[in-house]
Amino acid sequence: MSQRPWSSLERKIKKKPSTFGMVNAGKRSKCCFTCRKRRVKCDLQKPYCRRCTQAERPCPGYPDAWDVMLRVQNNYAESKVQLRVQKVRTQRTERIGREETTIPRGVHIPAEVHCWNRFYRDYAIHSGIALFNVLPRFYISSSSTCFQEALQAVALVSSARQLHQSGLMLRARQHYGKAITALNAALNDPVLTADDSVLVTLFLLSLFEMIIPEFLMSGLKDPVFRCHIHFEGALLLLQWRAERSRDSELDKSFLTFFSHICLMSMFLNYESAFDSKWLALERFAAPWVKGPLLEPILAQTVNFKRRTHAQVTMSHPPSRIEVIQLIKDGTAICENLKATATSVKSSSNLDLPLHLQPTAFNNMFEVSTKTTEAIVRCLYQTVRYHVVEVVSSLVTFVEDGDGAYHKPEYQFDPSLSSMILEQVCGEICAVLGLDSGHNMEQGEIGMAYRAYSIFWPLVVLLFSPLVGEEKRAWVQEKLRFIGEISGLGLATYAAGSFSTSHPAQQQAL
Repeated sequence: MSQRPWSSLERKIKKKPSTFGMVNAGKRSKCCFTCRKRRVKCDLQKPYCRRCTQAERPCPGYPDAWDVMLRVQNNYAESKVQLRVQKVRTQRTERIGREETTIPRGVHIPAEVHCWNRFYRDYAIHSGIALFNVLPRFYISSSSTCFQEALQAVALVSSARQLHQSGLMLRARQHYGKAITALNAALNDPVLTADDSVLVTLFLLSLFEMIIPEFLMSGLKDPVFRCHIHFEGALLLLQWRAERSRDSELDKSFLTFFSHICLMSMFLNYESAFDSKWLALERFAAPWVKGPLLEPILAQTVNFKRRTHAQVTMSHPPSRIEVIQLIKDGTAICENLKATATSVKSSSNLDLPLHLQPTAFNNMFEVSTKTTEAIVRCLYQTVRYHVVEVVSSLVTFVEDGDGAYHKPEYQFDPSLSSMILEQVCGEICAVLGLDSGHNMEQGEIGMAYRAYSIFWPLVVLLFSPLVGEEKRAWVQEKLRFIGEISGLGLATYAAGSFSTSHPAQQQAL
């Protein structure tokens, strides 16, 4: 059936007009005022409407032509403006609300910055070690290429071991290579060589190699200098600076650090030329070096070890009188070390700057916290154990010398070594936060510098023949955990080295 021609017109007529379309739709009426008020059709007769005249109604006339043409719409315009303003205000409020609740776009921060923050937390916060404490200042102020590359290398490698990130390890090795290149370039320039950052760079590179001990063990042929791969170069640099009147606190801190490293190596390594590093230090001369390299009690210990070594390596057996004198001297040194360890106290003035805090263990540590106090006591007790170990071997030599009984001319307690090891173990627990209900997970901040500081005592506990298997397993577990949470690869290496060490070395250590 075909559609009617007017159907579309009907739909348009029936279509409901919009509300907006009803407002002021059409022109203003030209009717007289009476007809408009009565809402009837006006015949528009002039001057008076015929409808009004016939009905005998007064006809007031018609509206002015201009009023018809230009309709007064003030109220309508005002309402439209108000609606428009309200709409703009609503949109603005909604936009501000979205801006406040929208997640901001991420800011890219280089991995080196994150790793430096972690490294600072691990090594430089209240470490008590002068060389660690100067790193933040150089990080902010130094623009030296070799220093910046070395710092990025050591920060990245520490985080790489902690987070098990091979990508960070790759970047760390790249920065390490750039640091070596920049260091060589700086050493060829007298002006750059004199900068303090070059000295700190050598320290950072040595720290890098302790975090990755594979560098230290596989890359160096000479076992004498294996404790510090940059020992000779750093000592030559110190000498070069001394000849040019460079006598900053950094130089003194560096020499103290090397003295500590060599002292530790002297007692832990048993090569025939065990003191070659120490002899190199003793030959070092500078105007600012006043007095011996070691504090009196540690100097006595080194001298005692040298005298004992000289007696043992003689072509003929030492006399009984000489050995007994060594026993007496060693026993006296043990008592002095005990008294020194007991007297160590941290500063009660917390507001005192770090460089004005009391120092101990050959000025290596600023004793400003209870943790540093425990570290220093632990180190003195460790040296004491080494001395007792030597005295014990001398006592065995005297008593087994000729097979005849001799009235003891000295006093020596054979159980003293075990007692000292227990004290060392107690101090280690205090340093690592393993006492008084604490655990190592709760004290991860600063774990790296704490582990670095007591690495010597931990190795002594690990290799001592007086330590039982249960205690040795405990030490290995702690060393592995320290290496995991602090990134100090030297701890992990030491934990795994006991099972692969030569039996003779285990017996010697």
